[in-house]
Amino acid sequence: MSVAWAHAQTANDSIIRLSDLQYHSDFEKTAIINYSSYHKDTFNVFMAIDEKMTAAKAAEAYKTYQSVFAALQEKKINEKKLNSKVKVGYTVVHDRFLKKYNNNIYFPEIFNTGVYNCATASMLYSMVFDRLQIPYKIMATSGHVYLIAIPGTHSIVIETTNPGFEKAVFNGEFKRQYVNYLSTSKLISDSELKSKSVEEIFEEHYNEVKEAQFNNLPGFQYYNEAIKRFEANDIDNALKFSQKAYFFYPDPQVKSLLYATLLMMIEKSEFSKVTDIDYLVQLSRFENSRMDLIVGVFGNIINHYLQYTDKENYCESLYQRLIDQITDAKLKEEISFNFNLQMGMRYANTDKVEKYMANALKIKGNHNNANFIFENHIRSKLNSIDDPGALLDTIKSLDSRYGSLEVVKKATASFKLVSLLKKAEKLFEDRKPADGIGYLKEFENLCLKPVTDNSILEFAIANAYLAAHNFYIRTGNKTKAKSFQELSNRYAPNCTRLYFGQ
Repeated sequence: MSVAWAHAQTANDSIIRLSDLQYHSDFEKTAIINYSSYHKDTFNVFMAIDEKMTAAKAAEAYKTYQSVFAALQEKKINEKKLNSKVKVGYTVVHDRFLKKYNNNIYFPEIFNTGVYNCATASMLYSMVFDRLQIPYKIMATSGHVYLIAIPGTHSIVIETTNPGFEKAVFNGEFKRQYVNYLSTSKLISDSELKSKSVEEIFEEHYNEVKEAQFNNLPGFQYYNEAIKRFEANDIDNALKFSQKAYFFYPDPQVKSLLYATLLMMIEKSEFSKVTDIDYLVQLSRFENSRMDLIVGVFGNIINHYLQYTDKENYCESLYQRLIDQITDAKLKEEISFNFNLQMGMRYANTDKVEKYMANALKIKGNHNNANFIFENHIRSKLNSIDDPGALLDTIKSLDSRYGSLEVVKKATASFKLVSLLKKAEKLFEDRKPADGIGYLKEFENLCLKPVTDNSILEFAIANAYLAAHNFYIRTGNKTKAKSFQELSNRYAPNCTRLYFGQ
């Protein structure tokens, strides 16, 4: 059930992808995937607009469709010149299938009742003309579709009806969004924007006649259905049909409808399913999409779930699904930074803050709030550890995970010095001078100038060197003892005078 893709070219662009589509039936899913990925099931993709369509019903309709070619062969269609071929083909198809015009009807009805509209009739003629190798162009406006057979000086307009199409009534907001899209996409000039009203620009551009391609045709049906759902305020389904309309027919007017429905869906959604975050992904793919809007909406979603329910894992899932699909590097950074900052603030009094603030600071290392929260957490954590060995182990662990961050180096520096000094003090008290000296040497390599503004560190210096001094006094090595007194005076002159009575 396929015709040649005489006009085959990718109708999709980067905003809506095949994986974004949501289907109303298994039949529709199979038809669209087969058509888009494998260039088959052309007839079925036109039938798939019907939510109740089945493979059996489609096969029966296809038999009916195929019967027209027997009738055409009886007219010896292939022996005729091109102009006659068009006229005979037009008449036979029209007489056999097209009984009554109705705007609000879809392709399957041609084979059920003979009711059709300009879009569905154009689909039918396109398939027939492809089979008969009749060249043609598809022309489309916002409210009408027709074919031009044998394009050129001898072209024939295939106008299946004079539809008297009643223009959809769009509200002022829709029109403003449409004109805004034209402006930001540079499809209209600044002078036109200044000299004409929104209404004038909308009328001129929305109804503009454009050439379409064969594989745009499924989009016309989906667009019409999206409009109906939009006007009925059925935003959920308006979005689903808009996505499919744009997937097949990425035209500015379809794009404007898609943009409007996306914004409305984002506004009404509670994002109770992880896949709902895809609305933001799709919005981010629009050129000139507002970064602050996307980041702000996502921040509000995360804040909601953290404020009222403890759903850290759910927030992580939303974030991961969003960030994995964002392609703009700057937007990706902003989302990642704000998410990690928000999560870090939520868990500021737990060890979870480390992962989030570290991730935030890797993106914006000079962010004041992130640095302040992370430094306070590290200092509080290290202050709670009395055992110098455990303190050193904790500092090493922090260094291995976050050592590239300046705030970690700053927050741990004095604690590391104090822990080295306390280890040395304990070792001299336990009569292990060699090990004690090793820790003091490590301290001296790190501490490059006298300490006069940190009383905790000053007392730790004096205590460690006093322990070394006393050890060597007890062993009778006064010279060695004096050298440690001198070292103490070098690194902590104020405390040394107090401890050694100078």
